[in-house]
Order: sequence, then structure tokens, then C-alpha cells
Amino acid sequence: MQEEKKLNWRRLAAIAATGVLSVYTVLTLQGPHGIGALRLQIARIQELHSQQGTLSQEVKKKQKRVDSLTRGQNIDLEMRRFGRTLPGEVEYRVAEPKVDAPAEDDEITGN
Repeated sequence: MQEEKKLNWRRLAAIAATGVLSVYTVLTLQGPHGIGALRLQIARIQELHSQQGTLSQEVKKKQKRVDSLTRGQNIDLEMRRFGRTLPGEVEYRVAEPKVDAPAEDDEITGN
């Protein structure tokens, strides 16, 4: 008879341990480092991947521009873009006349 009681206690202890582990697992998965945090991390990773793709494209464009400038292509366009002239060119600057005050009607008509 004592063996039957030991088996029942063992079985009860196993069920209780399984229950405690189940509750612990559920609480852990719902906690601050659980499934919700995992979803946020996955969303952040996807956002960073898209940013990385955009930045990679920008780097490629800028690398092509640097390569073209190092080969000597488009240097004249770049110089003009920054207001520079090529060697041997003459630079002309046109200044706008300064207007102090608008002309009055009396001066124009002579009255």
C-alpha cells in the first residue's frame, strides 16, 4: 500500500512541477523580454534593412560620381557649379545697379 501512495505523490509532484513550469513560461513570454519585445526587434531590424538598402544605393551613386571626377570627366561642370572657371577662361561678372528709392511721380512728369 505504501508504494501506491508514493506513486501518487510522485505523479502529483510531476503535475505540479509541470504546472509551475507552464505558468513560468507563459509569464516569461509575456514579459518585457518576451514575444512583444521580439516583434519590436524584428520590426526594427526590417526598418534598418530598408535604410541600409537606401544608403547602399546612395553610396553607389556617390562612388560613381567620385570615379567620374577622378577620371577627369565632368570637372568643368563641377567647377561651373561652384562658380569657378577653367584655366584660360575669362570670368565676367554683371552687377545689378543699386536703387536707393523709387522715383516719385512728380520727378517723372516734371510737375
